[in-house]
Amino acid sequence: MAWNEPGKNNNGGGKKPNNPWGSGGNQPPDLEKLITDFMQKIKNMFGADGQSPKTDGSGLAFPIFLLFIAVVGYAVWTSAHKIDQAERGVVLTFGKYAKTMQPGLNFTWPSPISEVFKVDVNNLYSVGEDGEMLTEDKNLVFLEFSIQYRIKEDSVKDYLFMLGDPHGTVKHAAESAVRQVVGTNTMDHLLNESREVAIDDIKQVLQNVMDSYNSGIQITNFNFKEVHPPEQVKEAFDDVVKAREDAKTFINEAREYERQEVPLAEGNALKIIQEAEAYKLATIAKAEGESQQFNLVRQQYELAPEVTRERLYLETMEQVLGSTSKVLIDSENSNNMMYLPLDQMLKKKAEPETIYLGTTTVTPAKNDTQSSYERSRRSSNRSVRGNR
Repeated sequence: MAWNEPGKNNNGGGKKPNNPWGSGGNQPPDLEKLITDFMQKIKNMFGADGQSPKTDGSGLAFPIFLLFIAVVGYAVWTSAHKIDQAERGVVLTFGKYAKTMQPGLNFTWPSPISEVFKVDVNNLYSVGEDGEMLTEDKNLVFLEFSIQYRIKEDSVKDYLFMLGDPHGTVKHAAESAVRQVVGTNTMDHLLNESREVAIDDIKQVLQNVMDSYNSGIQITNFNFKEVHPPEQVKEAFDDVVKAREDAKTFINEAREYERQEVPLAEGNALKIIQEAEAYKLATIAKAEGESQQFNLVRQQYELAPEVTRERLYLETMEQVLGSTSKVLIDSENSNNMMYLPLDQMLKKKAEPETIYLGTTTVTPAKNDTQSSYERSRRSSNRSVRGNR
């Protein structure tokens, strides 16, 4: 039946209206009264009002419901795990390794059934050590070194459970590897040229040791911070090192000088070779030209021997006498003895002037650059034209 059916909504007969919110027709519920009633029920259930809590079924329903909600919330809270991009999550179920969780949202059994260990695989860990060690040549050398390592992504569980103290294990294994490599090298090699080779060997030995332990550790870097002999002989070794550095400097300067001078020398050699080739071609061409001129003279000589012979004689005498100083003396008109200043004549040989010494005339030589073959050729041509 409806709460307020028509015709039955009066107060007649002593009946109240069918209103769930109490009397008053369509009035809204009293919120304060509802809250008060709810708190009173809570107090009654837990005995907060000095009375014993109720033990009937209606009184236990609410706390059981609250307990259920708390258990469910705890299970959800401990079962969901967010793994960052640089992390890996190792899951243990009842204390035994179950799986390794990748980045993202992952779910497991709630705690304490499952337990999750998050490990940062991108983080670099560093450890250092120093000490005196014995080299192959029985010398003590002081070493200070540092190691950097990280956790392998596919061996996170080994890093967590195979080593009790990963940091200390890396430190002791590094010291052992350094002693092994130093014991097979001389001090000179460690101080100078073979240091990089020794570092590579130490990294390899150390990584092999860590792999044999199933440690899940990857050695990323090894470096010598300081390498020097004992303090008692350090100054002498420093002098040796300085001398070696000076030697390397001189060698580098010599190689630089070589790189500069060798190309210049090669260029000069090529230039000389090219000049020699050009001189060779010029000499051959000149010889061929002179031989052709000689053949032409010979042909003219065969046509007119006397004329050609006379012309060659005259041109030769002209060439010989034209390059010497001459003194002309008129002996018929004067019987006086003359003094010739030969030293002055030789000094002024190249000057274009005439010296007059009484009846003597001194004429300097004339430069004649004309070739005898050319003159012979012209004379031969003239003689041939005359014969024609």
